[in-house]
Amino acid sequence: MNFNIKDSILGKSATTAEKYDPTLLFRIPRSENRIHYDLHDDKLPFVGYDVWNCYEVSFLTDNGLPVSRVMKLVYAADSQYLVESKSLKLYLNSFNMDHCGKTINDAEQRVGVTISQDLSNLLETQVYVSLFHSKCEVRKPFPTFINVDLASQIPLKLQESIHFTRFTESPDLIRCEKTEALHSCLFRTDLLRSNCRVTNQPDWGDLFVEITAHRDIDLSSIMEYLVSFRKENHFHEEVVEMIYKRFWDIFEPETLMVAAMYTRRGGIDINPIRASHPELIDETLVSTKLMVEKTQRQ
Repeated sequence: MNFNIKDSILGKSATTAEKYDPTLLFRIPRSENRIHYDLHDDKLPFVGYDVWNCYEVSFLTDNGLPVSRVMKLVYAADSQYLVESKSLKLYLNSFNMDHCGKTINDAEQRVGVTISQDLSNLLETQVYVSLFHSKCEVRKPFPTFINVDLASQIPLKLQESIHFTRFTESPDLIRCEKTEALHSCLFRTDLLRSNCRVTNQPDWGDLFVEITAHRDIDLSSIMEYLVSFRKENHFHEEVVEMIYKRFWDIFEPETLMVAAMYTRRGGIDINPIRASHPELIDETLVSTKLMVEKTQRQ
């Protein structure tokens, strides 16, 4: 069956379902974007996850008592599909007026299991779901990135002297020199901005990058490259994979990690992470036992 995004509810008016309705969910093949960057499901140059935090999850007990939770869902980047965010929002809203259990715990367990099963069936991969209340532990991800802002590593006069004129993805802007020595590069930045593939509305994210390579990397060129995403139209997961693949091809790194924590939209934030080695995956970000402390944008 051929994929056609026009068959979805993307960019269309939709009413809120009064009862639980798994048919609202819509999936998108990852290959739609990967094929353009020579990424193939059977030989991906990364491991990783997509981590979603959903802040508007609510349902009823059998006596009509509302229960509100924050949901975290995690699934692997090697799945063939990703879930479309608007369809997920409408699906979650379909629980709002549903009576799901005699007690709060019963209802919470039933909803969590149902969502996990529905998404796992949809995406044909295991989707892990956790529901958090207001007193759950919250932990800061990427602790080593606190004082490594990209802009702080580039002289201000140099930043102000650059003519930023490229606003579609331009990997030819990236500059580096091959070296005998192994160099490490670590930075975070809030410069990432792209647009929704369907609505053309802006998406804002904090980007986290860790590289070790036999390359002396010009960080000002990295800034120019990231700015070139401002008129790109892609889903969040696609943007992270595009950046990862460009860095992978250009720097030929020993290790590489690229992650983004995107601004909440429609009650949901999406946080993809891709890495050359599993040990580079931030444990807090992907753990289903921990809520993630928000960035300033989120």
